[in-house]
Amino acid sequence: MTPDAVAGIASGLPRIREVLPALQRGAVRFFCAGALPVLTFYLAFRLAGPLVGILTGMAVSLTVLSIQAYRLRRLDPIVVIPMVVILAQGILASVTGSVEVYLAAPAAEAVIWGLVLVGSVLLRRPLVPLIARELGLVPERFAASLGLSRSLEVLTLAWGVAAFFKAGLRLWLLTWLPLEAFLVAVTLGILGVNVVMMGLSVLLPLLMVRREARPQPVG
Repeated sequence: MTPDAVAGIASGLPRIREVLPALQRGAVRFFCAGALPVLTFYLAFRLAGPLVGILTGMAVSLTVLSIQAYRLRRLDPIVVIPMVVILAQGILASVTGSVEVYLAAPAAEAVIWGLVLVGSVLLRRPLVPLIARELGLVPERFAASLGLSRSLEVLTLAWGVAAFFKAGLRLWLLTWLPLEAFLVAVTLGILGVNVVMMGLSVLLPLLMVRREARPQPVG
């Protein structure tokens, strides 16, 4: 970066409160896309059986994603990939009548995201910077920061590894736990991973941008 750009950053170092609104929106998205379909699936499953539970959970998931697509004013991979997976998951689970297939299918989406994220790093086109700008997590004045760019590359890889971990966690819990215990454990487990990753996604860029803005020793 040029000295003027560094000086511009140093004059207004990022604060956590700048990204809090975006984090709050992210938390709402996580709840609506994660916990709400699980809750509605379980209630419908207990009241009307597996097929109704599967269709209800699928309908809620697709509704949440449709609202997100409407707000973005376009279809992009953040919305399209989950929609495709949910449709395939719901159709396959409905045809087979298997609750286990329905509950295991999100692991496939997590693996897809893991491959996409890690692959984008290997191709030197990390995906997280695009997502961060889309969600409004990056204040405009830091868009040219080298520290921010590097931190988002690291975060792309970290989110990819986390996606693989969430897929493995889901399948492992599904293998060992009964339905009610699985739903609670997988919801809390994935929520915990997402909270840790969101915290890292806030702290790492702040630390690296502030480090970049520090005066460098002369000579």
